[in-house]
Amino acid sequence: MKQIQAHIENSMTLQGEALWTEKAMRLMALAAVLMLLSACGAKVQPRATASSSGSGPVISGTPLPSNTSAQAECVGFDTTSTRMSGKITTYYYNGTLQEDVVRLRFSTLNESFDSNANYYIQMFRWRTNSSGGTELDPNPVQFRFESGNGSVSPISDFMTSINARQIADLRSRNSMTGTTALDFFSKTTITLHGLDYNWQALKIVLYDGSSTIGSADVLLPVFLANPNRYAAEKPLVLAQLHPFYSQRSSNLSEQEWQSRAGSACF
Repeated sequence: MKQIQAHIENSMTLQGEALWTEKAMRLMALAAVLMLLSACGAKVQPRATASSSGSGPVISGTPLPSNTSAQAECVGFDTTSTRMSGKITTYYYNGTLQEDVVRLRFSTLNESFDSNANYYIQMFRWRTNSSGGTELDPNPVQFRFESGNGSVSPISDFMTSINARQIADLRSRNSMTGTTALDFFSKTTITLHGLDYNWQALKIVLYDGSSTIGSADVLLPVFLANPNRYAAEKPLVLAQLHPFYSQRSSNLSEQEWQSRAGSACF
């Protein structure tokens, strides 16, 4: 936690005015998504009929209404130095977007995760303040595992960290096949809670005991899919996390930016 604590000590206190501004901007992004749902019909349907069913976004091919800013509901992350990558999407409950929950799935993981008993993963929420500095919550985000691609039902209690032993126990208790953490992740969805629109990004950290092996910072959806529009409204530390920041010179339409964001959905 030394790196995390240093990050916290160097951050500045979030001012009330900046917090309200950020919340309002995130709510405006949500409003744009809901307006698009209304204009184009039901964009997202639950993937199961059970009342407890959850799902991610289903990207529609319907053209965006004129003067509409495309919204990204899906985003990928990749830390090649530690082999940790995956995707994050919004979360829908019976077709309704849940503002404080996101879905996550790992695609690759450090090869030592399964064999090293000291390896574990935690995730932290963070945001920027009015001066462009950062504030990281030192309390790990709570999450739980849900079964299947459609997140049909919970198969774990809420947790704040995960290691190979816990994964093996969950696999056994739920009669799931496979031998590795990635086998388990491919059959489940992680739902992270408490990520309301006061928070802008997620830090995913891989630890070996008290030492940090690697980390990844990723924007929390919903956010503007167009990296130029996003950068015009956000501090540089956030703009550089945009999945299309390196492509911002591309002359793409809002529809095309949205389509690119949709490639990270699951």
